[in-house]
Amino acid sequence: MKLFSIEAFREVGRTRLVNNYFELKNHSVSIIADPAKDRYLNLLKSKPDIIQNVPLKQIATYLGITDTSLSRIRKEIADNK
Repeated sequence: MKLFSIEAFREVGRTRLVNNYFELKNHSVSIIADPAKDRYLNLLKSKPDIIQNVPLKQIATYLGITDTSLSRIRKEIADNK
């Protein structure tokens, strides 16, 4: 393909691939090492718009927890404020 013979497009693609790889790696390590509450707080900090635009069931799946656990975490955070 002619598009991939252009050096700038190849570099942009490679950069995106590497960034996505490291984001996936960090998320996988977080699922194993971090408590669920910390994962939720990190998601709030890094991507606050997701909380408003994505169903809670999908957010819970992304965090590696059940939707019931996510509800408990959200209630605990709301009570502490």
